[in-house]
Amino acid sequence: MSVFTEVKIQLDLIEVALYYGVQMNRGSFTNCLFHDDKTPSMKIYGDHFHCYGCGEHGDMITLVERLFSITPIQAAQKLAYDFGISTDGNLAAAVKTKPVIYSYIKQETLMFNILNEYCRFLERCRIEYKPRVFSDEFHPLFVESLQYYEQYNYYRDIFITGSEKERIEFITDFTADIPPNIQIFLNIRGLNYDN
Repeated sequence: MSVFTEVKIQLDLIEVALYYGVQMNRGSFTNCLFHDDKTPSMKIYGDHFHCYGCGEHGDMITLVERLFSITPIQAAQKLAYDFGISTDGNLAAAVKTKPVIYSYIKQETLMFNILNEYCRFLERCRIEYKPRVFSDEFHPLFVESLQYYEQYNYYRDIFITGSEKERIEFITDFTADIPPNIQIFLNIRGLNYDN
């Protein structure tokens, strides 16, 4: 049996997508990985995916091929290796591991989500807590939005337009000493940065 057949028989695409850091809502929808998608339009099924926005469609081989910029055979071999699927009858040779790339994708996705959510929070604060009359005292959240929005919007842009090297350097520097305003934001939201 070929490696393509083995991985398709033994794996579920939802499990594969989650393993490689794709975040989905309860309906198994995610922002499309192949076009600039503002709202989730890609549906992940057990055996294939389909984007209702751009029409991109494929199976788990296609997804892994596109995620990692590798050939179809490399994608099938990667799936077999990462999920411990033996393709030569030698079960001892198959080892299930979570490779370094998975850890990086997970960190990058988490960091972008935190920065994006924080920027959206600051945008709301700038509107909701804006002084209505000249004599109004500035609300602390309005001040925070003025103080941090441009900086964190720039950080967020690193994950949209920056190189892989820039993203890795940012994650390394930022997580070494998470700023107090982000730590407070995470605590209020009941979130935890787990790298």
